[in-house]
Amino acid sequence: MPKLSILEKNAYINVLIKDNGIWGYLAYMDYNANREYILSDYTDINSLRFLLDDNVFTKDFWFEYFNNLENVFNWNIVDKDKSSIFTFRQFKEEGDGISGVRVQIDDNQEYFREIFDSVRDFSNDVSLRVVDDQYMNSILEGILRRMNLDDLMLVDMDLFHFSIFRVKAEYEKGKPTGKLSFTKSKLIWKDEISLIDSVKDSRFNAFLATEISSENLLNIWGNFVIDKPLVVQDNSLLDIIRAYSTIQNFSIYRDNKTKIQGFGREYTKTAMIVTGNIPRVLGMSKTLLSIIDGLEIAGNFDCYFDLDLKTVAFGQSYVSATESTDIILTRGSILPKLTKVIIPLTKSSKRNRVLLSGNIESLDMEKSDFYALSSQYTVMELPKHEEKMILSMNLRNGAKTYPLGETSLEYISIPGVSEIGGLVFDFRQRPIVYGPDAYTNRVKLQSWINDN
Repeated sequence: MPKLSILEKNAYINVLIKDNGIWGYLAYMDYNANREYILSDYTDINSLRFLLDDNVFTKDFWFEYFNNLENVFNWNIVDKDKSSIFTFRQFKEEGDGISGVRVQIDDNQEYFREIFDSVRDFSNDVSLRVVDDQYMNSILEGILRRMNLDDLMLVDMDLFHFSIFRVKAEYEKGKPTGKLSFTKSKLIWKDEISLIDSVKDSRFNAFLATEISSENLLNIWGNFVIDKPLVVQDNSLLDIIRAYSTIQNFSIYRDNKTKIQGFGREYTKTAMIVTGNIPRVLGMSKTLLSIIDGLEIAGNFDCYFDLDLKTVAFGQSYVSATESTDIILTRGSILPKLTKVIIPLTKSSKRNRVLLSGNIESLDMEKSDFYALSSQYTVMELPKHEEKMILSMNLRNGAKTYPLGETSLEYISIPGVSEIGGLVFDFRQRPIVYGPDAYTNRVKLQSWINDN
């Protein structure tokens, strides 16, 4: 396919089918107007699972789906003539037409072959791609190089599938060799029954902070596994999901320790991308806590919560840059605001001792101070800003960063380029110990978490 001109306007449809959900995206780029964005839509197809044997995914299904996207995005996407022949409308301008359509299907998706064949039968104008380990390797290596990182980890947390992909730069005698290493670690549940029964494991109670009978635990968890809601407000269920996520991550770490250890501590240019349905349910604070404790992470890294899976959908477009054959997109469209995570080496065992003090300065706000205490997991959301924001911090009372042992830190948040949305300071004493019972865990979590 020919390369795109960076000066051309362009609109592109991408459909990602993963974990019984259909993500629809419409990406638009106008370089001259400095206008670029991605619209997204999510369709839960869990309710269709019991009908898939009846061949739900037919031509009519996809006709209806793309017709619906027109209304969702308020964009002219399809044309139908008097004979109801369906074609995609050629791109003319913003809001009218598209230059191409791609459908990506995760290789773990139920009824993969039926879905794949239905899309192929639907239209020859659709480009079909499979999201597998090779694809993840390709986009992560490309993102690492484009963002000038040394270590990049993607944690994909879905109810039935937990996957951790990692790409690292290789060094020899302190100098980069130019080679990259790729590893994958997975934990997969084959069916609902085995997943529901997993809470019967004695380890589960060691991570719970909710005092609940075994019967109620099984009932609440079973309903969640069957219904798979994306919004949960019940605190008991949220705690069960947090405990489940921590155990899943810990199980992966235990079985793949050499692939995961050292993240955040070996290099200074380190980042993590978090995706999946579990983070959408749990929220940033509890999700990150389950990752840090389950994978036994320490050190400093940038964290991106990609809850719309744009990294997976358009990662290759970002990596290809001006060599792209679909649409040219920049980092600001693909990745959300980053969260700076700081987990230093600490010596103090005293509680509530100030281990970090810092301040925020920007032209569009007054200077403000903040601090973080020992024994706490502190989550801090930064105020919205249109001008550059400077974050200056000093570690105190023996605390210092991995791997260089620094005590002074400074970050610059640039809106639309490398904007920092929040800070996480984890100054709890290592190793982190849960249990032996729910009451003890509840007391620990109440003393640890400071996310107000």
